[in-house]
Amino acid sequence: MASFFITLREIVEFSLILLLLTGIYKDHGKSIITSAVLVFISGIFITAVNYPLPTSFEQTYSTVMLYSFVVILYLSLVANHKIVYPIICIILALLLPSAQLTAVMMVNADLLGSSVYIYSLLGLLAGMLFFIVGRRYLPLLDLEQYFKTDGIMVFIAAFCFLFGGLNEFDSTSVITSLQKGLNEILDLPRLSMAITALLLFIPPVYVFIRLLLTPEPVTDSIEIKAEKRKVLSIYIDELIRKGTPLLLAFLVSIVMLHLANLAMNPLFDPEPIPVVVDGADITIPLKDNRGDISDGRIRKYSFRHMGSVYRLLVLQRPDKEVVAALDACEICPPTGYVQRGEHVVCKYCSTPLPLQSIGQPGGCNPIPVNSRRDGDTLVMNKAEIIDTHDKWLGEGSSDSGH
Repeated sequence: MASFFITLREIVEFSLILLLLTGIYKDHGKSIITSAVLVFISGIFITAVNYPLPTSFEQTYSTVMLYSFVVILYLSLVANHKIVYPIICIILALLLPSAQLTAVMMVNADLLGSSVYIYSLLGLLAGMLFFIVGRRYLPLLDLEQYFKTDGIMVFIAAFCFLFGGLNEFDSTSVITSLQKGLNEILDLPRLSMAITALLLFIPPVYVFIRLLLTPEPVTDSIEIKAEKRKVLSIYIDELIRKGTPLLLAFLVSIVMLHLANLAMNPLFDPEPIPVVVDGADITIPLKDNRGDISDGRIRKYSFRHMGSVYRLLVLQRPDKEVVAALDACEICPPTGYVQRGEHVVCKYCSTPLPLQSIGQPGGCNPIPVNSRRDGDTLVMNKAEIIDTHDKWLGEGSSDSGH
């Protein structure tokens, strides 16, 4: 049954793009559908002939599909009323998904048997039925009033960013893959993010500005004021209708870029490592089987005293200094911190704090505690930690660490 749902999902995505295009370019509906069917079949044929796919072939599928969505986005900069652009859009949007879908089904058939093809065919038929029913009711939507040719390119690209991904070969979103690819080349995460943002935002902003610069209708020859207002009202309504899909596409790009940044910098929240205290000092190894403190990731430790648990946070800052702090701040409840990339983030208020600021007092920074480095160990005074904790947070926390 999994092959049924995979195929159905893909065909429904293709159908939505086709419905959008045929709803706007009504006079060319047959040629658009014919082109889509031909490129879809071509993708299946290419995959079947080359199966089993070499790694290089598979990587080419994924790479070309990834950048095809970006190409669709940038077609908006040169798009006009000519039908060639929607056809190119279909080729880019549909060819490789059909090829990848075929590869997935053939792999599953090798593992599960030929019944996979039966479920895939049922999924294909169900998706086609969705398209046929959609075509029947499409005229009721009158999509032409919402899109110009450049706007449709921006909207379809946003749709592909939102739902396209890299299908069954990789669950990573298109924008995440794009940002990772740039980062592999540049090795500068912030610059990669900035370039990705520019690639995403330039076309919709350009198309939106071009829409706003559409000349107002000439009303000098209209003597009746009510008629003038009506003409201007129609003009404004058209701007709103055609601008709304562009704004939606822009919002989708913002959300997807944010999700890509989260994927590039996942939350890191290590479990506190229990420390056995022997004497007046607490000694923490900076190198052990869990790694080296020089990797820039936070470490958490805990120790018990008089039935209470005290949590510590240790890290090496970008200036190479190893610092220690309580896993709590002076302001928020002591829920602790997580790490995202080059920042430590308060779990309670979500405030991001640069790693370089850790060890400094005040604000939402973790409450610093004195420590000294002795080779590959960090030494702290137990009594001083307890006093600092009790001063700001009261008596030590419970066994749960909260």
